[in-house]
Parts: sequence; structure tokens; C-alpha cells
Amino acid sequence: MKLSSYCLILILFLFSCVPSQSYFKTPNNVHNIKVVLHLLNKPDMAGIITVPWENNFDKDQHYTDAVKFLPEGENVEVNLNIKDVLGYTLGKDYYALKKIDLFINDQYHLLFVKRLTSENSRIQLYELYETGLGNDMSEIRYSYFISLPKFGQFETLNTSSKRLIPDFDLKMSALVSDCPALAEKIRNRENGYFVPFASFKTFKHREVMTKIIGEYNNCQ
Repeated sequence: MKLSSYCLILILFLFSCVPSQSYFKTPNNVHNIKVVLHLLNKPDMAGIITVPWENNFDKDQHYTDAVKFLPEGENVEVNLNIKDVLGYTLGKDYYALKKIDLFINDQYHLLFVKRLTSENSRIQLYELYETGLGNDMSEIRYSYFISLPKFGQFETLNTSSKRLIPDFDLKMSALVSDCPALAEKIRNRENGYFVPFASFKTFKHREVMTKIIGEYNNCQ
């Protein structure tokens, strides 16, 4: 009996020594991954982040699970104040914290999205990748969002929003009207500058917006 008790204690000790699993499945489904955290009006910090948000996409933006962060060199994990977070960098990718109209119903979620444009781009383009954990159809999805020059820190516009579709040619050209040559290409629905109303391929949004943003950045 004594021996079996010792064995049980040993087993429990060994399991307690096994590090918890680390993974990055999506920007909003992350566990114990080393990143560089970017904060508002504070220095960047390296450390270990955990983001458990993807299974909360159908809930209010006041999530029950906080973003946890263990600063490098520290022993105590902290719950981050989301209002102080700008985003995090993992490898070469930057994931920005943004207000996302996920279901195009004017109800916004604070989520991390991958920035596809350069830091100094006049219009920013972001991608939200979902594994299906947080949506009703349990399907992999990609959504795209832009931030315009006069937008606030967390503000974005869904590329499928009624502010852009239908009549993408009219609405998008108005947003870049300070670049007349580009606006004319969009109004004329030139190849590569137009997203049709019936387009269900979100990668088309990425392709068109990338082309428009690249030209807008170079507009004289």
C-alpha cells in the first residue's frame, strides 16, 4: 500500500513537470506561444501569450476568457488589459487588435487579425482566419478588413460591408478620390479593380484590395 502511494505521488510529480502544450492555430486561438507584445504608449515586451477567443466569436465582445501573458524573465502570468494592447508579432507576422464587424451586422468584436500591408501603408488590409471553432457552420473561413487613413486605432471596415458592396465601383472610388487616376480605374471596373456583388470568393477581396492599396500608396 505504501509503495503504491509512492508510485501515485511519483506519477503526479512527473505529470506536473510536463510543460503545457503550445500551439498557434489562429491569431485568436493561441496557447503558450512566444511573441513580442505591442502596447499603447508602453515599450514592446517579449513573452508567452495565450489567446482563447476563437470559441467566443458568437458571444459579446466582453469575453469571459482574458488574454494571458507571461513576460520574459518573469514567473507570474498576468491578464492583459485589452485597452492597452495594439497587437503582437510572431515571427515575421504582425497581428493587430481590431474592432471587427464579423457578421456584417454592426456588432463588433475585438479580435486579432493578420496585417497584410506594410506598417506605413496609407490603407491597411487585414485578414481574419477561422478554423471553424467559432462559427455555426464549423467551416474554415477567411475574412478581410481595411483601415482607412482617418480611422481610429481599432476601427476597421469589412470588405463585404454594405459600405463597399454592392456598387463597389462607386463606393471604393469615393474612398480614394484623392487619387483620381486610381478612382477612375475603379469606377470603370477595370480588371483587378472591382469586386462584384455576387462574389463569394473572399480571396477575390484580398486580391483586389491589395492591388488598389498598392497603387494608392504610390499615388502622386
